[in-house]
Amino acid sequence: MQDMSVDPVTNTVDPPATETTLTNMETTEDTTAYYNGTSVFIPDFSHPFQLISSTEDRYSHTIDHCLEQDRTLIQQTPGSIQSHENNYFRNVKWSPDGSCLLSNSADNVIRLFQLPTNVYEDAEDADRVLPMVPTMGIREGESIYDFAWYPAMTMQDPSTCCFLTSVRDHPIQLWDLYSGTVRATYRAIDHRERFIGPNALSFNPDGSKIYCGYENMIEIFDAQTLASEKRPTIATRKTKRRGQNGLISCFDFTDGYYAAGSYSRSIGLYDDTNHDLCLKLMLDNNQGSGVTQVKFSDDGLYLYSVSRQTNSVLCWDVRETENVLFELPRPGKTNQRIQLDVRSRFVVTGDTDGNVLVYDVTKGEGDKLVSRTRVHEDLVSSVALNPVYPVVATCSGQRKFQLETDDDDSDDDSVLEDELVMVDNSIKIWRMKGEYEWHSYDAAMATDMTTYEQQQQQQVA
Repeated sequence: MQDMSVDPVTNTVDPPATETTLTNMETTEDTTAYYNGTSVFIPDFSHPFQLISSTEDRYSHTIDHCLEQDRTLIQQTPGSIQSHENNYFRNVKWSPDGSCLLSNSADNVIRLFQLPTNVYEDAEDADRVLPMVPTMGIREGESIYDFAWYPAMTMQDPSTCCFLTSVRDHPIQLWDLYSGTVRATYRAIDHRERFIGPNALSFNPDGSKIYCGYENMIEIFDAQTLASEKRPTIATRKTKRRGQNGLISCFDFTDGYYAAGSYSRSIGLYDDTNHDLCLKLMLDNNQGSGVTQVKFSDDGLYLYSVSRQTNSVLCWDVRETENVLFELPRPGKTNQRIQLDVRSRFVVTGDTDGNVLVYDVTKGEGDKLVSRTRVHEDLVSSVALNPVYPVVATCSGQRKFQLETDDDDSDDDSVLEDELVMVDNSIKIWRMKGEYEWHSYDAAMATDMTTYEQQQQQQVA
């Protein structure tokens, strides 16, 4: 990729007009086209998790303490005075190739962690708990709303090693994983000519588009040309169609369509070709105060939704009904997001009590809970199953309030009332039992790959 011009005012990078932003990323499709299937790890949750790596109490401190501790790792130099608030973790996401992990925390830093060396049971340090120390940190100027890996990312191709961040009142930025610098900037501007950061951010499955969620609006950027298209989600007299009101808070994709959750307690299913609303799902008043995550099952037939201030995960049958198929009980009466993950027939989620809950959705009527494991001493804000290796990552923590006395000159030693409050801001990686299953591509995919090979042979000839 050619050198890009840096704007010293905004500290962003603009791609040259003669070259696309993700120029070399399409080569990944050429590489993967030669494979006729994929190997997927299916966990066996009847066996307990084994802790293999942890940040321990490294981040169970205030924001300014954590920033000072990681000063040499963070690309942007923190100021001298920051915040005395609790530095809890909000989310963790594995890279698509499973080689590394990104985290988002209250200090507005995206940290990069490498996969530990003791993943497998026959590793040299298989029985040890290795310390987790970030290899890089990127600090944003405001709260980080969301971040997303490039879906074809692989360490074997450095051009694919990048991710997006969405920050309040800032443009969307595409970061290079190796250098920690900005590759490109996608500018979302409101009617007052101000930068706005989307509350939800996601690549589409092939990485060609970037979907952004705003109030009554979905904006879709072309990842290469930076051009964008705004798609209002509300109904208008001109369109005469159903609409989805509220702030778009999350996305997920499956074949042919995508789901968008809203803080107005609604979920919209949209056609990924013309972006028309195909189905609108509405939550009752007792099913949460706003949708914070939507996740399709592996076959795309079911949709799981998570909301704030609710003690259940909802499962929707999106084929022919607008009703909830069943609910999975989970302590979650909090405004903080609690992220789940789905693998095969299992739904894995954290709760407010520090547990990881595993459900088998193929079980009949009754309790679908398979296991409950205590993994943290505080709220488990995210559970992420590694897409390649037999490990799962969890992170914990929540906002802690310091209650100071009204009289600053008081000699009372009990200035803080939260001294006995448990603080567990940590990331942990757990080894799982299970086996790999081979999934072949369908006949249509096989035909496409045959055509691709024929074209390659003709080009060589």
